Amino acid sequence: MNAMAGPDEERMDALSEAIARLLRRQQGIEHRLDAIERAVGIAAVTQAPARPRPSPPLSAQSPAPPPAPAIPSPPAEPPASASMAAPLESRMGMLWVNRIGVITLVLGVAFFFKYAVDNRWIGEPGRVVLGILAGLVTLGFADWFWRRDQKVFAQGIAGAGIAILYVSFYAAFGFYHLVPQGPVFALMALNTLAAGGLALRYGSPAIAALGLAGGYLTPVVLSTGEDRPWVFLSYVLLLSAGGMAIARLRNWCGLEALAFPAATVLYCSWLAEFHVSDKAAATIFALAFYALFVSGRLWPLAPLVQAAAVIELLVVSMPDVTPVLPLAAALSAVALAVAAWRDWREMPFLSLVAFWAPYAFVHFELKQHNSPEAIFGCLTLVFLIFSAWTPWRVRTGKTDAKLDAAMVALNAAAYFSAGYDLLERGYHPYLGLFAAALALLHLGIARGVRRHAFEAAFYAGVALSFTTLAIPIQFAGYRISMAWALEGAALAWIAARTTGRRLVWASLTVFGLTTIRLLSLDSRMYADATFGNARFLTFLTAAVALWLAAYWIRTGQAPVVTYVAGHFVLLWGLTLEVLAWAERSASAPNVANLQSVAISILLAGYAVILVAIGFRKRSALNRILGLMLIAAVVAKLYLYDVWQMTRGMYRVAAFAGLGIFLLITSYLYSRYRGAIESLWRREGSPGEQR
Repeated sequence: MNAMAGPDEERMDALSEAIARLLRRQQGIEHRLDAIERAVGIAAVTQAPARPRPSPPLSAQSPAPPPAPAIPSPPAEPPASASMAAPLESRMGMLWVNRIGVITLVLGVAFFFKYAVDNRWIGEPGRVVLGILAGLVTLGFADWFWRRDQKVFAQGIAGAGIAILYVSFYAAFGFYHLVPQGPVFALMALNTLAAGGLALRYGSPAIAALGLAGGYLTPVVLSTGEDRPWVFLSYVLLLSAGGMAIARLRNWCGLEALAFPAATVLYCSWLAEFHVSDKAAATIFALAFYALFVSGRLWPLAPLVQAAAVIELLVVSMPDVTPVLPLAAALSAVALAVAAWRDWREMPFLSLVAFWAPYAFVHFELKQHNSPEAIFGCLTLVFLIFSAWTPWRVRTGKTDAKLDAAMVALNAAAYFSAGYDLLERGYHPYLGLFAAALALLHLGIARGVRRHAFEAAFYAGVALSFTTLAIPIQFAGYRISMAWALEGAALAWIAARTTGRRLVWASLTVFGLTTIRLLSLDSRMYADATFGNARFLTFLTAAVALWLAAYWIRTGQAPVVTYVAGHFVLLWGLTLEVLAWAERSASAPNVANLQSVAISILLAGYAVILVAIGFRKRSALNRILGLMLIAAVVAKLYLYDVWQMTRGMYRVAAFAGLGIFLLITSYLYSRYRGAIESLWRREGSPGEQR
């Protein structure tokens, strides 16, 4: 038995020893983990009581491993307020105090020069040499501090050296007249170049800005009043190009914000002082400055660059601007290309403003000295460039709906206003066609972007606006009302085939304008022949257009409104004709009586016709309209006619005529009573059929 159990006992002992080793390893890992948690300051987490571990056999137990050495805890972190105050204090001490110290030192040097001059301590050449030596020594100290890793302090010292050299060079020319303008200009330009090199070496945009500022001030302080545009503008252009190159190399966008306004001020100052002595130079450099600055990375400057270029070109070429307007159009295309390249959403709209706003200020003077046809052609080119932008952006999927809509509206309105102003005197008969052409253009664009609901609807709205505007411009008198009525019907027809509710509202708006004009202006037109004059034809056309719109729209409340409005318009037109007939037919004392009787009979007859149509077409709306009209006639007869008519024959005619129409109406209801009651029970609503 013992011999047979020997191998089994050995296997059990080996297994127990392996388990003991695993337990010892786990304990060692836990000790190390506790030490790490204490070192990093993690609070101990309460753990659930561990399950009792089975103790290995005594023979398998071994002494526990020694505890892991304690890891020293790091010092406690400073409070948040202290950690925020330390960088702020360092920045104040190293940067701002340094900058203020530099400015103070430069002012001290300037005051020293003045004091030395006042007391005649040093001769004029000695003062200049001393200033130059002081600037060079300061630059040497700046480089010494830079190599010893005091970079911020070195930047300030270098700026002081650059400023001292500028003052010294200028003193040699402006104060003491020791050196001619040319050498001093070269020395100051060299100092500007050195400032750019030191800015790149020290990584300091402040030194670069100081060098640019000194460079732009150099021609101002050294000016002798001579007009040398090619030299002056070439220097400003090269300096600006250097500043833009450093800005792009180190991504210092602040230099762009300095270079553009400084160059623009110098250019405009030259224009104002010398009154554009050389138009070729002015035009070339205006385009060169535009090409340099428009491609900058600071996007808010781009629209300003655009506006400055347009204004400069207009000022340079005044009063004959015909040659430069195509250039302005080309600049608009460049602006859109840059906007697409940089993906600047706001720039197209601002560039549009940058063209039309300057033109608005000078267009009166342009009309007096230029050919209207030439200016109109250039404006058309600009309009088409901006008009092509939004459809292209819509197709690429990068459109901004609100900005593009504002751009389309402003471009169309500005172009139409400018074109109308230019063509009014010589081409007045064609101005309506001009508006109609704009309507067709925007309608075609709307069809091209029809898959984009908002853009298509907006372009259609612009087309509708120009169509509505073209009618009163091209036509006169009653033709305007006719054209508006037909336009409203056409919009209703389009809305019925596109299921566009916006077009329904547009149609109602146009019909509203038509009705207002009919009741206010067209009602006063002279009627030369009853039922055969232009006034009645206008009212009849409007009524038919309203009924057609109601037939095409069909759904909602809009068809009810247009159908009722059609009867109102026709009845108003018939009333005007009846009044005119009575005025022509009766003697002066009886005109009022005849007019009152005629209106009552007209309204009663119209009511009977409506009721008859209601029975024929099974239209509750027509029947109700007829009954309401009959009620109005009865009220008029008993409340007004019976008291106002002075002769009995007119009362007889009024009461007899109304009585006949009332009997006819009563007969119709008696004849079709069963059909009406069954129709009401089946339909349940008087407005479902007309």
